[in-house]
Amino acid sequence: MKKSARILVSLMSLLVFMVCLPGVGAAEDQVCPNLQNGIEINLQETSGASSSLIKQWNCTIADNSNGTVTIYGETTSYGTVNYLDVEVFLQRWNGSNWVDVTSRTYSDTSYFYVRGSSSITVTRGYSYRCRAVHHVQNAGSTSTQTSVSNALFVQ
Repeated sequence: MKKSARILVSLMSLLVFMVCLPGVGAAEDQVCPNLQNGIEINLQETSGASSSLIKQWNCTIADNSNGTVTIYGETTSYGTVNYLDVEVFLQRWNGSNWVDVTSRTYSDTSYFYVRGSSSITVTRGYSYRCRAVHHVQNAGSTSTQTSVSNALFVQ
């Protein structure tokens, strides 16, 4: 990857991290996509329920305006855990359903959060979103959550 592309991806990841504020994402059973350009945020937080190990979970997608998008996912636990990950799926709207294009998994052990981002080449003229599955394991307990970003149309 060219140095300038690595810098751009790093800056985009930093920007996404800095603007991650609580918001509302698209519904999983959405009939047609909400077409918007730019960064879409879906950050969710539990109310501290003891049954869940996951404190925050989110995924975002950003149009890089060059035929690529950046997908980002993050999982945060209430404290240090044995294992946590986020699997982020890039999805494309085919006119009636969201179809997985590719996925990336980011994981860590003995920590309280994990996050990662990837820049992916896409076909222009389609709507894209990301969906993420978040897992946390600690002392024999497992928690799983799902997040979905709003859609964006790549021109």
